[in-house]
Amino acid sequence: MKTNSLKFVWGFALAVSLALAVPGPAHAAAPQTTSQTPLAVVELFTSEGCSSCPPADAVLRDIAQETHNLLLLSFHVDYWNYLGWKDRFSEPAYTERQRKYAAFQHKSYVYTPQIIINGAGSVRATHKDAILKAALKKPSPLASWVTIKTDATAGQKPGGIVQLAATPGNAPTKPLKIWLVGFDRHASTEVETGENAGLSLAHVNIVRELDDLGTWDGTPREIPVRLEYNCNGGIAVLLQEEKGGPILSAGMARFY
Repeated sequence: MKTNSLKFVWGFALAVSLALAVPGPAHAAAPQTTSQTPLAVVELFTSEGCSSCPPADAVLRDIAQETHNLLLLSFHVDYWNYLGWKDRFSEPAYTERQRKYAAFQHKSYVYTPQIIINGAGSVRATHKDAILKAALKKPSPLASWVTIKTDATAGQKPGGIVQLAATPGNAPTKPLKIWLVGFDRHASTEVETGENAGLSLAHVNIVRELDDLGTWDGTPREIPVRLEYNCNGGIAVLLQEEKGGPILSAGMARFY
């Protein structure tokens, strides 16, 4: 699985058929999906090698069961792998994302578990009420600049057309980084060694792919995309200030 790679799908026309292959015995295609704008983006930085992380994973599972209008993403970092258990979902790119947040917020270190909401601040990762309060507070809702349209062509990797368009009088004032995210709905792991040895860990909305699609300056744009991984949870697009700044807009297309 590759990360941070640009995946534009070029064809003879924009009306290409991009597919959604959901892993399973029958390899059935996911239904066509049009994205929604989440109320907030909630990023959990976690690790299967961290003994403090399972309670935070459980909180994210609870929130996922209670609400469907938040974009919940579980990023597994790799800096605890040396403790004796290699987290199979960890990627250096996810650690780098967390380090950029720390630098932007003038923090000298990173830690797990950590919750970042809309790329703009940390919340205690094991305090569900605090997470929900921060994620649902008004004002400053995410702008509705992102639309993701997927189709159900069988035999292809998840993909679709990303449409970016600013609303009149509400356009970005600077170029924004475009992140394409693919995530799995849920997974569990029997941990054999390390700090969590003997535990069965359950995760939701596990990020499996994070792709850099360049920047957006506010002009209308369409980007055909396709993931490399058969994500069975969904696709999301984040529009974010560069170098770990706030997320100003997002779209999510669930496959369930």
